[in-house]
Amino acid sequence: VSSADWGVNYSDSHICALKDSSVIMSCTYTYPTGYQIIKVFWTKGPVEHPDPPDLSVDPECSQRLQYLEDKQQNCTIRLSNVTHQDSHMYYFRFITDKENGKWTGKQGVSLTVT
Repeated sequence: VSSADWGVNYSDSHICALKDSSVIMSCTYTYPTGYQIIKVFWTKGPVEHPDPPDLSVDPECSQRLQYLEDKQQNCTIRLSNVTHQDSHMYYFRFITDKENGKWTGKQGVSLTVT
């Protein structure tokens, strides 16, 4: 399996948002044939974290985070009522049924809240 079969493509690399507004972050992802997706989620940096936290269960974000797509190849989220504390790098990660079948889109999305 080559790394060319794996990928995350972000729509935007940088988003600037006003405090209390809503932000949409979206990406598409690809993975090799024969793999089954177990979990997909957005996380925030650092990207090197071996087991990055899922934002949808993060107490700071869970009530404000909504997935807008079916998570099949497209993972668009809306983060509502953003604050300065939400200014971070955000990354999309997916996990498959194979032992080494995990992938984080290292490019990420930089969110700046003003």
